[in-house]
Amino acid sequence: MANRRLVSFLHRPAWVTRWVSDVPAQAGVIGAAWSVAGSLSRGLLPRSPIQQAVATGVVATINYEITATGWASLEAAAALPGQRPGTRARVVVAAAAISVGYATAFATASRAPHSTVAAGAYALGRQAAFAGIAGGAASIWDEILHRQLKLRPGIDTTVIPNVITGAAIAAGNVFFAVRRAHRYGTASDNHRFSGVNARSVSVAAAAGLGSTLGLATLVITEQAAARVLEHGIARVIRRDPGAIGALAAHTVLLGGMAALSVRAIRATTLRLQFRDNTVEPAYPEPPTSGHVSAGPTSAMPFASIGKEGRRFVLMALTAAEITRVTGQPAIDPVRVVGGFESSADVAERAKLALADLQACGGYERSIICVAVPTGVGYVNYTITEALEYLTGGDCATVVPQYALVPSALAMPRTAEGVQLTRLVLVGIQAHIQSLPTDRRPVVVLLGESLGANVALDVSTVPGPYVGIPALDHLGVAGGVYYGVPFRTQFWHRWQANPEAMDPGDHLVCVSQPSDAPPLGPGQMRHMMVIHDDDPVNKYGYRMAFQPPWWMGPPATRPPMVPRESRFRPISTFVLATVDLLNGMNSKPGTFVRRGHDYRIEARESLEQSFGLSSTPEQAQAIEAALRHRETDWAARRMIARKLATTWRSVQQTLNAWGEAPVDVADLDPTLIPKGAMSPLARIGQISAPPAA
Repeated sequence: MANRRLVSFLHRPAWVTRWVSDVPAQAGVIGAAWSVAGSLSRGLLPRSPIQQAVATGVVATINYEITATGWASLEAAAALPGQRPGTRARVVVAAAAISVGYATAFATASRAPHSTVAAGAYALGRQAAFAGIAGGAASIWDEILHRQLKLRPGIDTTVIPNVITGAAIAAGNVFFAVRRAHRYGTASDNHRFSGVNARSVSVAAAAGLGSTLGLATLVITEQAAARVLEHGIARVIRRDPGAIGALAAHTVLLGGMAALSVRAIRATTLRLQFRDNTVEPAYPEPPTSGHVSAGPTSAMPFASIGKEGRRFVLMALTAAEITRVTGQPAIDPVRVVGGFESSADVAERAKLALADLQACGGYERSIICVAVPTGVGYVNYTITEALEYLTGGDCATVVPQYALVPSALAMPRTAEGVQLTRLVLVGIQAHIQSLPTDRRPVVVLLGESLGANVALDVSTVPGPYVGIPALDHLGVAGGVYYGVPFRTQFWHRWQANPEAMDPGDHLVCVSQPSDAPPLGPGQMRHMMVIHDDDPVNKYGYRMAFQPPWWMGPPATRPPMVPRESRFRPISTFVLATVDLLNGMNSKPGTFVRRGHDYRIEARESLEQSFGLSSTPEQAQAIEAALRHRETDWAARRMIARKLATTWRSVQQTLNAWGEAPVDVADLDPTLIPKGAMSPLARIGQISAPPAA
């Protein structure tokens, strides 16, 4: 009875899955199932369950298409023109692909991290071997179930056996990963997942189910489209194209999928392009201080400095606020923004920034800090405030803006940023040389993320000097560079040849400032602060096929990098992209040494680089004030934004009633709870941080 039920199950109608009966599609299913193990590898940072579900779906989808196309290529190589290979020919070509593929990968593995050509050969060899394994297994299943047992093609004879095959291979990969973890240790306390709870797991399960259904839909749709293309080719050439037609069809579909992916990414980034250039309700009016851009002494238009520039000048500390925290006399610091929209010409924008620096009193301060912003024009407020506390306000910070878009879109503009920053440094140096010797300020450089990219690459402009000597030639006495991105030219040159870029040994690279050797009296230096788990520094587009430098032999990997994780083309790149997203997470007022968050390093890194100092009591008060101010300003922006949204809604409703809008002054003050601060009053002030 059981046998008859099994036979009945195997012979049931399979019209739903008639499109998945060819071997390339079956090989793709094995490749997709196989890739699941790689998508579960630990990354630099923990992933949420929903992120893991999405990453697994993306990895499986890409590997399905690549494996199906790869096997179609091998089938075409094994077939005579206009014919399709038989099972024996498929097994032979699979064995050849496995042998040649693994031999190529083995021969190029040691050179792959250092050579793009070797990396391409390594990835191609691995993929050929994987396609051979998947296609060979699918061919054997096809021969046994469809030709020998005469079963009708369906889910039970195509998808299920191939999923089982891929899962078995994936299980083997997981087994060896566990063995590697026991052998090399975890090397960090990073967990694979974060935020695991009943809700997140249920959402992830739904996402996983959606990914599975999506993959099944992809299999059916892709094969249906492939067959349509094959029929179209046959009609054009008036004969059966054989395996060559299948290859052409799968190749066209793979290219189409890649093109759609690029277009989707571009559309998503374009939606973000002007999000960060809005006038916020919390910062509606220009500043009243004469020591900042857009103030009474400045010629810089308030509208030209972008959202982040407006925040920067309106959040400036005052002498009284600095004294309250440090307990020492202070003066008002200077903050200047060379607004991106002040001029389309880079040289003119540099001139305007330099003129503003002089008008606001920047040359009357003992330190001039050229703070290179990120793409959106942002400079970390916490780092700037730490500098102002440590110097008692005796500093001027100038921000030359080279873009007003998110950093992902501003990457092509870094060359303009380098040119602009260099012009500002040259202009500052020229003005300083005209001052009496005893009144010349010290010039330092500062950059975080893409700002660090631009700041360091100022030293790579072709000329008689390169590296740190180039910065010395520009009059830069020291610098701090947080979270240096993977794409920075200086970073790559320094990694390859530190002596050439820093012959005087004036640069240190540390994961936290306390790791740096102490400075001598009156000394300054350059410091790169890069967390071991910062994905912005370790990310790279070539990770799609090339092993990154930080995934070398397990014993040589930096701290916080999982030692048991193996590099896998595509899979490692997808997981690194998730890490990139998680590395940006931060909470106002909560400073942690994690990912791309460098607020916790602000005070100590400035002391260790610029020779500044504070007493233990002052250091504690400064740290508390930095956290307090960030939380307070974040609350202020949130309240203002929500009140503005609510007030627009009220006005729209009143207008719909035909009534005149009610003035804020008309609101009944008794509506505010007794003892509570009015939200409207809250917008107009910021509470003082604890005193020293």
